[in-house]
Amino acid sequence: MFGRVSEKISDNMVKSGLVRDEDRELYLFGIQQGLILLLNIGTTIVMGLLSGTLLELAIFTIALIALRSYSGGYHAETPQRCYIVSSLVTAVAVFLFKYIVLNKLKYIILLVLSGAVIVIFSPVDSENNPLDELEKKIYRKRAVIICTAEVIFSAVLLYAGLEKIAVCIIWNLTAVSLLMIMAKITGFFKQLNVSNG
Repeated sequence: MFGRVSEKISDNMVKSGLVRDEDRELYLFGIQQGLILLLNIGTTIVMGLLSGTLLELAIFTIALIALRSYSGGYHAETPQRCYIVSSLVTAVAVFLFKYIVLNKLKYIILLVLSGAVIVIFSPVDSENNPLDELEKKIYRKRAVIICTAEVIFSAVLLYAGLEKIAVCIIWNLTAVSLLMIMAKITGFFKQLNVSNG
């Protein structure tokens, strides 16, 4: 779906002279990523409006994008799977916002555990998103800074009585840490298959 639409757009850009033929692949990738992003944003807005959690999803998504850009974690192999995984994460977030209420101690435990996973393992690259050594150093530093800021900010909000906002950031940290663990597990099993194959 994304591929065909992206190809048509990039082909039209080449035909009209907006893009050189040798730059077509670069634009094709950018257009495809842009379409996925727009679809994900649209899906998030629709889910937020239908569930009455638009504010929570907006905070969750902004915090998720800021941190996940540098921490890494599980990446789907195709754009369609990426969309499905993103939609599932959003749907789970909606469920958590609407139906799961924990006490402050449990939120703090989640905060500490998630923050620890992110700080210890960042960045987690994948087959679809490999990082060189310099990128790993830069991404690690940024992931640790963003994670620390989100942990401190959500803890302050939690104790200031602004639980609604704090919980959005805490669930974001939990999601990021789980996606990192997923990437580690899938990477381990792929290595196991390669060494056994």
